[in-house]
Amino acid sequence: MRTTLISAVLLASIAIGATAAAQLDPRGRFERNVPIAKPKPQNAASTGPIQDQGVHNAVHAAHQNQIVFTRTDLGIGAISEGDIVSDFTLGQPMFFRVFTERSAVNAIAAANNMGAREVYADGVHYTARFTINGQVFDTTIFPWGGRRDHETWTTWRGQFVNSMNAQRTPGSDAFLEMLSKATAAGLLKPGKHSIKMEVIAKTNTEKAGPISAGTVASGTFNLIVPAGVFQASNPHVCGPVRGAAGSAAVETRALAHAKQFWDWPDLTPVKAVGVGNAWTIEKNELTSIPIERYTDVAIVARGAKYCTSHVHKFTQEYAGGGTYAQGGISVNFTPGFVPCACLG
Repeated sequence: MRTTLISAVLLASIAIGATAAAQLDPRGRFERNVPIAKPKPQNAASTGPIQDQGVHNAVHAAHQNQIVFTRTDLGIGAISEGDIVSDFTLGQPMFFRVFTERSAVNAIAAANNMGAREVYADGVHYTARFTINGQVFDTTIFPWGGRRDHETWTTWRGQFVNSMNAQRTPGSDAFLEMLSKATAAGLLKPGKHSIKMEVIAKTNTEKAGPISAGTVASGTFNLIVPAGVFQASNPHVCGPVRGAAGSAAVETRALAHAKQFWDWPDLTPVKAVGVGNAWTIEKNELTSIPIERYTDVAIVARGAKYCTSHVHKFTQEYAGGGTYAQGGISVNFTPGFVPCACLG
């Protein structure tokens, strides 16, 4: 698949349709793009709940509607009461497991007086709400799973800090968003902090807009913040560092290109980080001559209420003789946050 570079004409057309969206924070833009349900015919089978997985074991039964926190990534059959902890030092491995009474689809249906078959299961996503010293920060867990998962799962696991090369699970994006917003608000100074986390299940509808099940699980953990932990070189707190494909030349060009077409009024781009570990090279199928190459670059921006690190594709067209053109960043990106203290 070819990566399309930003052009002045393309950005102009985007700007016309994005004036209102530009006033939203990245989470707001993201939630506007969650798929919307298509109308479904009503029938007798749509009036009740769907058979979900119920309670798996004694740990699930003891912690129903709770979030528990662990130092390692554990499957549902492996977790025991002894694995559940409450104290963590920022930067060290942090994992969690959500235990619910019913599946997300069944919970949304019950909260909105609907049949479970009427709920748009493919559009299910979660808000992670963190409360610190009375201040509330709503964050987005990037959508995961398919229809059957959201219809049947009553427990799932996630991560905040994964420095152990464990299986990737949801949550790091929400954790970084919380760190970004909380530190910008003057919270999480060096010391120990009590943090409440709630998980809210949602989906979208075509006519009624977003609908929610409310909080389906909650839990509290203590976060010890060491002095000096917010360093750009710390990938577990400040996001990815330069990868093998990154270079000063790529980062300089990517940042200049981002500034040229920037349309986030509340954010100022401050640096680019070439986070990709390799270049993907596309070649002509007949001649095997390169067409273009691309890798990942994060554009890091500072705002008054949060800082972001959006990952774009940086693409260079082949210029012949083993060389590539100057290149630029893609229109589409993967949204992300970073604590403002990491920017120096």
